[in-house]
Amino acid sequence: MRPAPFWLILLVLPPLLALFALPPFGQRMVILAGIYGLMGLGYQLVFGQLGALNLAQGALFGLGAYAAALTAPTLGPFALPVAILAAAIPAALVAGPLLRLQSHCFALATLALASLVNLVAVHAESFTGGANGVAGFATALPRGPVLLVTVWICLIAGVLLYAWLFEGKLGEKARLLREAPLLAATLGIDGAAWRFVAFVVGAALAGLAGACSAALSGVVSPEATGFSIMVLCLTLVVLGGARHPMGAVLGAALAVGLPELLRDLQGAWLLAYAVATLAVVLWAPEGLAGLIDRLRGARRAPAVAAGLPASVPPVPGPQRLTIDGVSKRFGGVQALADVSLLVDRGEIVGLIGPNGSGKTTLLNVVNGLERADNGAISLDDRRIEHLPAHAVARAGIGRSFQALVLAGDTKSADLARAVTTGAAFLLLDEPAAGVGDRERSALAAFLASLRDAGRGVLIVDHDIELLSRACDRLVCLDRGHVIASGRPAEVRADPRVRASFLGLDGVVA
Repeated sequence: MRPAPFWLILLVLPPLLALFALPPFGQRMVILAGIYGLMGLGYQLVFGQLGALNLAQGALFGLGAYAAALTAPTLGPFALPVAILAAAIPAALVAGPLLRLQSHCFALATLALASLVNLVAVHAESFTGGANGVAGFATALPRGPVLLVTVWICLIAGVLLYAWLFEGKLGEKARLLREAPLLAATLGIDGAAWRFVAFVVGAALAGLAGACSAALSGVVSPEATGFSIMVLCLTLVVLGGARHPMGAVLGAALAVGLPELLRDLQGAWLLAYAVATLAVVLWAPEGLAGLIDRLRGARRAPAVAAGLPASVPPVPGPQRLTIDGVSKRFGGVQALADVSLLVDRGEIVGLIGPNGSGKTTLLNVVNGLERADNGAISLDDRRIEHLPAHAVARAGIGRSFQALVLAGDTKSADLARAVTTGAAFLLLDEPAAGVGDRERSALAAFLASLRDAGRGVLIVDHDIELLSRACDRLVCLDRGHVIASGRPAEVRADPRVRASFLGLDGVVA
């Protein structure tokens, strides 16, 4: 995506004005806005795109500032890349354990990390100067117009790259990871790798911003690692727009401009900042950048109602899915007990049984959302029961879900998404639930097209009539055990199936 001319002008105008029209004090304000913009842009990767509340961004900013201050007398301008590494390397080292945590646990862990960095900055006096900080290095770093150009070239390049990356498929993948991580995994998206890259790149940008801040101020103290920097970063991203390419830039402009505009009113800028933040959260949750786009009437790509694919192309891949002796227990409940079945390419196998019989659990175990206690799952000769969900998806197994997991989603869109992954085998969980007769007929035709294209299908549904018409074989589960397997007519006539699933009188419901 290329940002609209309106946004491009706003992006390049501040440094041009600072270079050719503003006095030194104005240049300083523009540099500071660019520094905050860099820090906020890095924060958008984790908080905006992936929805993770990282409370260590301010501390990483401080690490970059200290690294630049301590190495500038020796390295000069090359202290800037050192500062980037000084923030990125610790972030990479702690990313593994931190990114396994979810929601508030991740936020608390990053807050603890930030507190640790601040404690070191305060008490490691021989290294950091303690409360007095580090000074006497500014002449070795870029200053004045050189610093201005450095900061804004980095920021402009970062904004353009961000816009290009997240407008297309990467943006959709990030939305899936943010809103439906289980669905993302079944589509082959490695959430752990995404979070790692976002966390480390965000830290690198924070380190660069911290180094430029050190060059601007000429002194680095423990305040550079304090929680106030983190609050500033979070607030400017929320104000500007957490996912908009220009969000951090607009938020940074406010963070620098409001205190200056209201400096004669003593602490009034804090009140103005608080009111602005509250107003944006309540009435413009997409941020000021999104609000401006809305007021400008900026066109968005129209939402297309996804239906079932008109045709299903054949795909390469494994020829047989084998489930052999799979068991799964949840506490005292035996969800699956020695379940075995086969699905070949070009075959549709229906999985039936009463509620709680283990059907969805079996699908979850096959595609890696749950780990089997015993047994083997194979694609041809390749064992996959130990693989995470995204790796199972890449091996050739797609999945649709019983309950829609994305706002505005439909059953047809869920099925189409599973098919377009190019998976050789599809696990479909109640695709006919909640749809009308017309959609059921379309679903039956769609299943036939999957068979004709050589896809293998394992389908769970309570519509026994649909499954009897569409499936080559039926497998019935009851309390985690396979009680019948064979042709649809044979399975429906089995007394155990009639008793457990169809009703004692054998009447199909």
